[in-house]
Amino acid sequence: MIYSASRVIFYAFPSESTIDSPIGTVIIAIMRSRPTDPSIFVSVSILAQMFSYLGSLRVETEPLLTSLGLDPRGFRDDPEARIPMELYVKIEDAAARAAGDPCFGLHMGEFAEAGSWSILGCMMMNCRSLGEAFEKSAKYYRIIGDLIEGRVSLRKNKVRVALAVPPNAPALSRHCFECVLSSSVTMMRTLSGADVSPLEVGLSYPEPESRREYERVFRCPVGFGQEESYMILDPAIADLPVLYANTALLERVEAYAVEFLSSLEERDAATRQATRLILSRLADDSLSLRSVAKDMSMSVRTLQARLGAEGRRFGELVGELRLSLAKKYLRERFTVEEITCLLGFSEPSVFRKAFKKWTGLTPGEYREREIVAR
Repeated sequence: MIYSASRVIFYAFPSESTIDSPIGTVIIAIMRSRPTDPSIFVSVSILAQMFSYLGSLRVETEPLLTSLGLDPRGFRDDPEARIPMELYVKIEDAAARAAGDPCFGLHMGEFAEAGSWSILGCMMMNCRSLGEAFEKSAKYYRIIGDLIEGRVSLRKNKVRVALAVPPNAPALSRHCFECVLSSSVTMMRTLSGADVSPLEVGLSYPEPESRREYERVFRCPVGFGQEESYMILDPAIADLPVLYANTALLERVEAYAVEFLSSLEERDAATRQATRLILSRLADDSLSLRSVAKDMSMSVRTLQARLGAEGRRFGELVGELRLSLAKKYLRERFTVEEITCLLGFSEPSVFRKAFKKWTGLTPGEYREREIVAR
């Protein structure tokens, strides 16, 4: 399934290559991210799900956006616009506070609708089966953007999808992960009209005062304090038919999706390519504007011009990537010495000085703040 900045993608997978699987074909779910992008963007259209839930609580969205210094018209007038993931997370956190709902992500997931997912949602609702719907999502996920990545395993005819985030992702609250899982379950039920549920759900957060809402939404055993957030599914759900499918309409919408993705690929092409090369060399002394330009088969001046046309500078790009990775490594309890090596700093003191300049906090202060925030 697909929720806002993430997606679950179903692929045909030869079951003979898995453990304890019968001969045949199963459909497994996989979520992937694009960690090579300096900034992760998502479609404005996915905010419709959040706003729908807020509306049910009679929380007005325009004052909420205005309080964040945002113009509500920009979200209303261009549904195909894209915003940085950092901004999406900022809006979601503010919405959760305004709603006063400790289970904001879980409840927001119950408002998942294909119509909120732009062209991709329209394709999914016109496929013949859940399996075909997820195959389309695998091919066209970039239409709505992506963030959360999943590691998939298939054991004893059960699919386990574990959630994770790419290296350059911003810090996420539990609402993001809970909404991913809740939205996935809601969409499985909505598209098929069947009362389907995961076999098990696990969350990497401490158990709340009450687990009643989690069990109501997922209708399966729910565990807390796990090493990672995950859900376990029965592969047979891929064979369930999608209600009211229209294959003729699917063909027309898919043609538009191909055109839309093509236009996306033309945007920020130099930034994406340079970012891939920077990430591959962060721990390498050879990282420089000249070395990246050489690998891209262009002169330094040409690379600078192309990045400039996309509103980027090479030095700023390197700094942004180092900062986002540094924050991730600190949250994951890497030592300062390890981070210094991974990000290509000459010594820990240089990293500490750079991090303090970026954030106004020492690495230790940032780590402690993140621990408290959880």
